[in-house]
Amino acid sequence: FPAGNPAGLTELEVASGRIVGAGDGALLRPDPTAHPTGVLRAQARALLADPPCVIAFSGGRDSSAILAEFMSVARSEGLPEPIPATARWDDDEASDERDWQEHVIGIVGAKDWEIVKPGLDLDLLGPQATGAMERVGLMWPAPAYVNLPLIHLAAGGSFVSGEGGDEAFGLWEYGRLTTALRSRHLPQRSDLRALALGCMPRPVRRLRWRKHLPAFETWLRPEARAAFTEALVVECVTEPLRWDRYQAFSRRNRAKDLTRRTFDELCSGHGARFAAPFLEQPYLASLAAWGGAVGKGDRTTVMTALFSDVLPGPVLARTSKATFGGVFWGPSSRRFADEWDGSGVDDALVDAEALRRAWLEPLPVFASALPLHAAWLHAHKEGPDQHG
Repeated sequence: FPAGNPAGLTELEVASGRIVGAGDGALLRPDPTAHPTGVLRAQARALLADPPCVIAFSGGRDSSAILAEFMSVARSEGLPEPIPATARWDDDEASDERDWQEHVIGIVGAKDWEIVKPGLDLDLLGPQATGAMERVGLMWPAPAYVNLPLIHLAAGGSFVSGEGGDEAFGLWEYGRLTTALRSRHLPQRSDLRALALGCMPRPVRRLRWRKHLPAFETWLRPEARAAFTEALVVECVTEPLRWDRYQAFSRRNRAKDLTRRTFDELCSGHGARFAAPFLEQPYLASLAAWGGAVGKGDRTTVMTALFSDVLPGPVLARTSKATFGGVFWGPSSRRFADEWDGSGVDDALVDAEALRRAWLEPLPVFASALPLHAAWLHAHKEGPDQHG
């Protein structure tokens, strides 16, 4: 995919639809001189001073925290307020978060709330997706294009996303155990098992992960599945026990580098700058030092400690989350899957008929979106050598 793959995704990454392994960035070092809140507010100050500052607001915890903190900075320092921007689908119940969205907007008192209703335009092979692929090629994550109607609002200013919040606050495996021990509650057995596994020698952990990793990518041929599984195993066994080292490990991640690159490209096409505070080195360096070796606890505990001055407990403690599979897999994607001739993916890695079946599932797995885009690019290439 030379022309349609400017990010340099490997054939196995495209086939599996997932990005695994470390990126090329420098290793993050904890910064004890800064508090995460101070770092976030300093970035907010800089972005708000050069409006418009548009915040992708889904109503989830990460986007709510960013919106509330940016709004607080704007009001305390007399800067233009940020503009929350939300994509909404009235006929897709799984993606509906309007109750939480309206609740948070009421709390922060945002005056200008942009609600975009793109309808079928955000199908994985709808006009937004195909237009973006024609301009930038393959994207990571594959549905990054869904932000384009919101990015358009940020022309001349900045587009701010909560990307990276899951990893920064919620995916450290020992957070729930830390919360239990700090509150003197009995830990759950699963958390104790995770700790025990994390303390075992790497060869033992490697065997465990190799045996128990779920196989979502049902379309991979056996050799490809083995190679992909091994890459996942390596990533799992190298994840550190310590909170501060986990933050460094998590940031030095190829998927995050590609996310940043894709959003930079999408934003530049609309004359906007991309900002993702929870992906930034300064924020994560301060977060690593703030939590130290043992961290502060699970996602709710961490976010409450950081954002309780701008958001109430119920918002920071919510565990529900919208899903968007019904939005992505619309009629254009289904039609392409039905008519696909099997070309555009590596036959040595992919069983084309198994991939087609995955695309035609009632709710296809997320990873199947990237090979869908690769197949579409191949089918719409302009010349014989454009995509290999």
